[in-house]
Amino acid sequence: MKSTTMPWFETLTDSVTALGAAAREARTAHRAAQAAGAQYNLARLRPVNGAITDPGEPFAVPHRPHDRTLLALVASHLAHECHMAELYDDAAAAYAYGAAWALLRVLDGQQPPLVELSRQPDGRTAIPDELFPVPPAFKGLDAWHGLQQFEQARAELDRVGDLWAYVRGAGQPDIPDTFDLSDVTEKLAAAPDAGFAYGQLAESALTFALLDHRHPHRR
Repeated sequence: MKSTTMPWFETLTDSVTALGAAAREARTAHRAAQAAGAQYNLARLRPVNGAITDPGEPFAVPHRPHDRTLLALVASHLAHECHMAELYDDAAAAYAYGAAWALLRVLDGQQPPLVELSRQPDGRTAIPDELFPVPPAFKGLDAWHGLQQFEQARAELDRVGDLWAYVRGAGQPDIPDTFDLSDVTEKLAAAPDAGFAYGQLAESALTFALLDHRHPHRR
């Protein structure tokens, strides 16, 4: 009777694919939140000056309903956008470093059935020590057509992801005194997209690295 147990490389592939799907959904949600919030930019809107008063409170100061609603909408959209940004940030980190973790082990001859990622006390994904702060340049991929793009994605992650890594590194020291804080905002904003792009290519590299394991099972 044919076994229905999935081989380790199939479950590992599914593990990385799930991380990618989660990051993709979070990215879509974040962009949708940004677009929705942009519709309520107070610099663009023109509040109506009309006011109303409450007859049950004769000494109350009249208020402007349009202003009140706009402020509530802006606050709500801002909170939602921040939440979606945090979600995308974490999902992108999990994808990038989870795919890199799997690739590192397969190229090292190991056979992990699932990606292993720890979480920090605050719930954010913790970067594995061997991948901190940026995954290494992998050996054994010379025959893969996507190697050049992969190296470029790693270079971009290295450029913008250093602080991103330090706030996630499990058991890592405090941020070094020599750390350049001049462009922190730009780097932190760019890091999730860089991580997502790296994760996509790391997933493709993993597929290539697993070819030798898949072929015997198809005979």
